[in-house]
Amino acid sequence: MTKTPAILILGDGRIAKAVSYYLKHLTPSARIASFAPAALKGKPKGFSLIISCLPSKEAALGLELALRHKVDILDISDLDPPYYLKKKKDIEGADILVVPGCGFCPGLVNFILGREIAANPKINRVIIKAGSFSRRKHYFPFLWCFDDLIQEHRLSSQQIISGTKVRLHPFSGLEKEKILSVPLESYFSVSGFENILNKRKFQDFHFRVIRPEGFMAFFKFLENYGLFAKRNINKVRPLLESIRLDNYTIATIELFKNNQPLVYWQVRAFSKKNEHLNSMQKITALVSASLTKLLYFNPSSAKPKGLIFMEGLAENGGIFRSLLSSLRKNGILIYRRPSVHA
Repeated sequence: MTKTPAILILGDGRIAKAVSYYLKHLTPSARIASFAPAALKGKPKGFSLIISCLPSKEAALGLELALRHKVDILDISDLDPPYYLKKKKDIEGADILVVPGCGFCPGLVNFILGREIAANPKINRVIIKAGSFSRRKHYFPFLWCFDDLIQEHRLSSQQIISGTKVRLHPFSGLEKEKILSVPLESYFSVSGFENILNKRKFQDFHFRVIRPEGFMAFFKFLENYGLFAKRNINKVRPLLESIRLDNYTIATIELFKNNQPLVYWQVRAFSKKNEHLNSMQKITALVSASLTKLLYFNPSSAKPKGLIFMEGLAENGGIFRSLLSSLRKNGILIYRRPSVHA
């Protein structure tokens, strides 16, 4: 690159702060600035890349700014794939790179899944589980945008079960789990895999969110007492976020070919209670920070243009290997084995 990229981090929450932290370590020569939406006032001028870390209620602003100022964007914000697809012609006309879902899940999980599906077109069953937990019983670590986390458990989800697309209520399909000897539970949940689902057929495609044992009951009690209502949430949020214990963020991906176990992936981050960043901050922010280094600070890397989802980026073997290598070097456990063992 002949000019060092200037990077605008859009947002002022925990993920935005984590992205800034990793960029300063991975790309120390970069000019980096962070702004909440209210403080922008034309700030994208002079920047060559936006990394958007906005909550769902403001998420559309990132792409709007990228298109208006013709600036590339790696978007961690929670926007569904159809939103980007509607803007595809505008993105191509602006001659910019837009990477949606550039975080953990959606994000890294889509990246791994896309690579496997491209290599194994006969994969017909996909079971994904992702979430955060602690070894402390009856405790849930609130590690990312509080409002988005609450909303996640209020929305119905789309799954493919026995070849049929079905829409399920929140907390449907409760199952007991055990990971790292910790008793957990999981349920069908909203995801960011719509782009993959629209491109090919699956016999089964399940996304389940992992939570500590008893979380569903805990959530419903708080909901029924009105503690997540608008009038109370600003009091409840700091209370629930203030208790910090050791925490894990994890995803497992089980893939089946002709209904037979083919591949198992596990991705895992861990943080001690007194660390600067929690496990969700680490695994989410490292994806966009590592991609920034790979695409914008590597002279030998040819940066793509247009709308490219994470699963599309993974089709490039060099990008795939380099991103996973960077995550591993920065403490994220990633492993793949050829079959599933309970």
